[in-house]
Amino acid sequence: MKDFLQQEIFQGISDDVIQEILEIDYLEETYAANELIKEKGEVLDEVAIVVSGCIKTNTFTREGKELNSSYFFGGDAFPFYLIYGGYTQYPYNVYCFKKSKVVWFPKEELLSIVEKDTTFLVNVLKFVSEYAAYAKLLLRVSQYFKVQERLAYWLLVINENNHYANIPNSQEVLADILMVNRSSLNQELKHLENLGIINLKNKRITIIDREYLRALI
Repeated sequence: MKDFLQQEIFQGISDDVIQEILEIDYLEETYAANELIKEKGEVLDEVAIVVSGCIKTNTFTREGKELNSSYFFGGDAFPFYLIYGGYTQYPYNVYCFKKSKVVWFPKEELLSIVEKDTTFLVNVLKFVSEYAAYAKLLLRVSQYFKVQERLAYWLLVINENNHYANIPNSQEVLADILMVNRSSLNQELKHLENLGIINLKNKRITIIDREYLRALI
């Protein structure tokens, strides 16, 4: 079985539907870090499944400052939320952040299968709903001014697990998500660890003192 069919969005669909998907003229691509995948204004006529790696969307201010809006990791589908939101063109650039493998499906062909298979449709709606909920929570990060406060908010509110959080891909990505400087984030992580509030090992942050973090937000 193709490796992309192992992703959550395809789980539970019938063998007949899987066969229909495999008969679509899809394209498997591998991208290098920092490679431009889609350009702002380009026609949105495909659906992507990120098999591995990490891609990101970004826009720029008039002053040329990069504004990263979203990251998509292995297992994520992209951009159903734009398609169902009525977009026909990409509203931003799409780059490869880390070396990535992506499978592209013609939009209309895949959507026709989604719409006639209940399980597939539920999987897609679940993914889009979770993405939208996460994005809405993430918008509130900007209400906090201090790095420590933004980190506490991410650990307690955005993170789904009460006891630990896995850093998404790298500290660089987390810093971008929290809209802070990477070195400042690293310093804050070390500071909280020295205080005994968290424990940091590799990419896992174990939450030791939730009350301390809660008091920050």
